[in-house]
Amino acid sequence: MTVLRHTNGNVGGINPIQYAFKEDIASLIINPDTLTGAITFKPGKGWNYLYGSPDSIQLEGKEEDLPAGIRYSYNFKMLIPKDRKDVEITLMQLNQRHLIINAIDKNGVSRYYGTLDQPMKKLGKLLKPATIESYSGWEVVFNGEFSQPAAYAPVGTYVPVDPPPVSEE
Repeated sequence: MTVLRHTNGNVGGINPIQYAFKEDIASLIINPDTLTGAITFKPGKGWNYLYGSPDSIQLEGKEEDLPAGIRYSYNFKMLIPKDRKDVEITLMQLNQRHLIINAIDKNGVSRYYGTLDQPMKKLGKLLKPATIESYSGWEVVFNGEFSQPAAYAPVGTYVPVDPPPVSEE
């Protein structure tokens, strides 16, 4: 097994993420040999868009060797600007829900974080600093632990979700 030098660029960063509720997915099949995942949504369901401030979406992944085998942990952290009612309502609806995250990096690589048996979970906190120059808004964290690495979306299946209209609040 050999790892070769990559081709093309290697741009850092993650685009705004997409998420789906576990109950909106008819099937999520992951080939463990190729790490390719295929998602089929229930009728009328699909990806939801979650905006994050430019260059604020971070992903940290790590492997841990445990007696039961390797555990893969992923932690997304993103900033959603401004304390707004529509944001609070959406984030409230994500609480205690089982989520699958579709993260597309700036290189166009799309990966599915979470499975139907081991979904991602969301945590958040509102930040309102004392100074005008500081960030004001929500810090949202998605995390999960899995028995295999996050699956890659099949090449050519990434269809970006158009962001909804801008909130006037």
